[in-house]
Amino acid sequence: MRSLFKLALVGAVAASAALYAGEVIDINKGVNDPNLIKKEDLANKKVVDAVNLGLRKGELNGAMNLPKMKYDRPAPGTAKRFARSYVNAPPLIPHSVEGLLPITAKNNACLGCHMPAAAKGVGATSIPVSHFTDFRPNTKIAKDGKVIKDGKVVKNTSDVKIAKFKKMKKLNPARFNCSQCHVPQANVKPLVGNTFQPDFSSKDLMQKSNLIDVIGEGVK
Repeated sequence: MRSLFKLALVGAVAASAALYAGEVIDINKGVNDPNLIKKEDLANKKVVDAVNLGLRKGELNGAMNLPKMKYDRPAPGTAKRFARSYVNAPPLIPHSVEGLLPITAKNNACLGCHMPAAAKGVGATSIPVSHFTDFRPNTKIAKDGKVIKDGKVVKNTSDVKIAKFKKMKKLNPARFNCSQCHVPQANVKPLVGNTFQPDFSSKDLMQKSNLIDVIGEGVK
């Protein structure tokens, strides 16, 4: 594991940072295919065949043919980034994860390139400030059994609109498992059409997170 990580890190350092600064892969391009959308637009059809109700596209009693998936992405440091699916969406992993998984609390090869101190030098996406933040309210149980969160007595957690989040010097331990939200991509075609179009207020948000700045928007 360690030797594979070292190879990945060397590859990232040797790669040109300009590779990340320009063009990104549009993951919505194939999903928005008009023919696919028309075929899958079941809401506007008066009668829907039972075969089309699920993703299998076949009789329930028939054989299930799963698509062949290949996760043969380029090595770390040589892959173009994927554009985010929407504002502040967890970015997809554009490179190969061979030898980097599984991630554990004590063995996380992702940090070698994606920690803020290293990311800029190797042209990798930096772990955002939100991952160095504790959003959980400070919770205490009083002697009379009342629950106190951030200094206020509450009946349940829904009474806490937004916690008084605290900045941390180290990566929040709750964020150790990167692959829980960030996932690699396979070369498979979408099963259903999708008319969703992301609306980015600025172009840099296609590759950057501003979650920590807008976390309280719309909350009173």
